Amino acid sequence: MFRPEIACLLANLRCHGARSGMHATLQVQRSLAIKDGELIIRDSVRLIFQTPKTNSHTGFPMRFPLNYSPRPFADFRFRACLKTMLIFALICSLRSANGQTSSDEKPASTNSKEKGFSLIAEGTRPLATVTFASADRFVDEARYIFDIAGSPESFKIVEDWLSGTMNDLEGFNREKPFGVMVYLPAVFPPLPEFIAFVPVDSVEAATKLVEKAPVVISKKDEEGRYEVIGANRTYPVLIRDGYAFIPLGNNPPVEALDRPLPNPARLLASQADQFDVSVCLDIESIPVATRALLMNIITSGISTQLQQRDDEPDGAYRIRKTEGQRGLQALNQLIMDCQKLTFGIDVVQAETAVNIDIVIDALEGTKMLQEILQSTERPSYFIPVLDEDAAVSISMSTMMAERDKTAYTEMIEGVRMEVIRLIEENKLGSTPDENSPIGLALSAIQKSLDVGHVDIFAQFYTDSAGKLAIVGASRVEEGDDMGAGLLDALTRLKDVDEIKKAGTLQIGSGEHQGITFHRLTFAMQPAEAVEVFGNEIGITIGVGARSVWAVLGGNSSYGTLTKVMDELEEANQSPQDYTTPPNLRVIVNVNQLVEMATNADTAGKKAKAEKELAAAAKDAAQAATPAADAAPPRASGNRSGGGGGRQGGERAALQAQRRERGSQIFRDTLAEGDDRIEIDSRLTETGARVRIRLEQGFVKIFGRLITMRLAGAGEESQRRDDVENRKSE
Repeated sequence: MFRPEIACLLANLRCHGARSGMHATLQVQRSLAIKDGELIIRDSVRLIFQTPKTNSHTGFPMRFPLNYSPRPFADFRFRACLKTMLIFALICSLRSANGQTSSDEKPASTNSKEKGFSLIAEGTRPLATVTFASADRFVDEARYIFDIAGSPESFKIVEDWLSGTMNDLEGFNREKPFGVMVYLPAVFPPLPEFIAFVPVDSVEAATKLVEKAPVVISKKDEEGRYEVIGANRTYPVLIRDGYAFIPLGNNPPVEALDRPLPNPARLLASQADQFDVSVCLDIESIPVATRALLMNIITSGISTQLQQRDDEPDGAYRIRKTEGQRGLQALNQLIMDCQKLTFGIDVVQAETAVNIDIVIDALEGTKMLQEILQSTERPSYFIPVLDEDAAVSISMSTMMAERDKTAYTEMIEGVRMEVIRLIEENKLGSTPDENSPIGLALSAIQKSLDVGHVDIFAQFYTDSAGKLAIVGASRVEEGDDMGAGLLDALTRLKDVDEIKKAGTLQIGSGEHQGITFHRLTFAMQPAEAVEVFGNEIGITIGVGARSVWAVLGGNSSYGTLTKVMDELEEANQSPQDYTTPPNLRVIVNVNQLVEMATNADTAGKKAKAEKELAAAAKDAAQAATPAADAAPPRASGNRSGGGGGRQGGERAALQAQRRERGSQIFRDTLAEGDDRIEIDSRLTETGARVRIRLEQGFVKIFGRLITMRLAGAGEESQRRDDVENRKSE
């Protein structure tokens, strides 16, 4: 009969196998021994996996010696070993390949002819790759960046270094991709192994270049095997398919090159074509059984955190639990349905811009791909009022996934329970039922969730006083019921102390297009915020039959809100063709934000100075403390007489100067224009792509900051030379 720990492990694995199609069996061989008059039990445990796809097996041997007589069954070492076995199988397993593990003590019922796959074999693809398109492309982009930044002399430094120190990379192929592959080896602990790959045309010429460093290259007997011998460590090298593969790290193992390494030029051709630099996580390379086991363990761990806490209200618990389960479902979909995730950067010279892409590729026929393709079925209602020249413009129109609809429906029930509890506990009036204004409002929210169309927009405007007003809106269903519920809720809350401390609540502050608006004017009015938004900063909100409208701003912001509403109504009365934007789009004209921030900072400093001046005047008016009673000032600083404090101060001052110079470069460059950041999401054939597009101004900033760093490095070198010269004198 199994001990409880083994039985529990086997039960969990069988439960997992029922869902994933993988079957697990534990084979146990027990031996007895007597040592120092004490009975010792040794369990040799073999974990066997079988998948219906390949009908193959693996043996995962572990041995657990423990003292049986005085110790409980739930021995800590035993449980730790079992947990280690699970984690080992989970993290290390990357791809199925034929093979079989062995053990010192073979189980009695093991078939010696048994063959199959090992969950901890790696396969032919790395888990992750960091890829640079090519050396020539890297040099070409560097030349462009420095030229557009107005610093061609800085590229000359890079060019001279390549031609001089690096011999123009003689012996290496400058047109093929290079980078780093990441593997999780079949060892414990499963620390990642990094293998650099560099294209080589001539081993002899490349050897001469590498040996310019204090290293020696030695050829091994095996074809394509070399060693780079340095002062402190030796790096094994494998030459294959026109590439040199080099494991990285302090003690790079030779065995790292024994795995079936792919041809990088073929594996990474698409990445190198699309991006200058990219990082790809190949989720599909992890075996399905391992991914399922991963989710099983994650789910088990998180589920323990989703239990109801002591004194946690039922409604709050329902909301938290549902949100946790929704997150687990999303994670499960990412792990099981996603093919790969790619992060890439591409300098597009023709567009004088930089594109930063996040690409999600889903497996064909999966629920994830279906949801992504369905998410863009309906355009936004607010397209006519979108303005690309606004300081910030945000719009999103997407269809919710069915799993999200189900989760939010459950959460609305939790919200309903919480609303009732808070009203009763705080004595905020009669308890609302499903037919009350609040109950009908929650039902209207539920109806909006059932439709599942998330359509929102927010945009920065300049009001009639020249101050900032942020207008936002969202489409809803049965908005009239929501408006009545909002009025009921605000009426109950207007006399609550927390609301009074927050500011002045005005119910029915205005009405436009049949919508009643309410406004909360904030109690706190910082000088920085007043400079940007104007006087009497607050938020105004109202709900119409199909839309919720709101504005954040000063006392002139309401006029801006009504103007936007009229503009949209007029556009709907006179339909015309508009370019449909991506389902998610964010536009930021950074220079306008920088100007706002600068004005706010100036106003804040002025208010602070005035406050300090008033405080000083008040102190001066009070009776002065006799000078004799004043405590003598205490000396500060380093009294050791050494120069360390002075040198540290010089370094801190230099760093502060560099930060200020960097900030000045940022501001001055953006003032030249081309300062837009645009974020959008679009569909691809196999998923979606989120792109962050930076205009030419940011390319200039990058080039000028590098130029500053190069100049700073020269200054630092000159400073060190001057210090050495002073010492020698």
